[in-house]
Amino acid sequence: MNATTDGDGAATRRASELIEAARERTQSAYEAARSRAGDVTRQAQDQLAIYPVAAVIGGFAVGALLAAVLPRTERERALLGETGRKITGAAREAAQRGIDAGKEQLEQIRTKAARQVGDAVADVVAGKP
Repeated sequence: MNATTDGDGAATRRASELIEAARERTQSAYEAARSRAGDVTRQAQDQLAIYPVAAVIGGFAVGALLAAVLPRTERERALLGETGRKITGAAREAAQRGIDAGKEQLEQIRTKAARQVGDAVADVVAGKP
């Protein structure tokens, strides 16, 4: 063997080591991102289970925001015309009903919480554990 061949072999080994190290870092980063995405998904599902009306209201709000931001095209106007206006009106009515239902549910939660706090204060004042 000559010195050039030995140098090429060392460079090849070093390149292989660097590739393997990069592969391990990439795999580690992928696993961490996957785990974090799973955690976020579980948290979102928990929140949806606890606050379903808020999720619906949020969905309507996001949809309305997107609709307001995205411009209408001539093709959209031509294809949808009156149907588009009817769909928009129905969507607005549904959104308003969702908002009203959400407000009603929040008011019920607020009333129940106030009642429970009042009961707890009364229990403490009366000396109940």
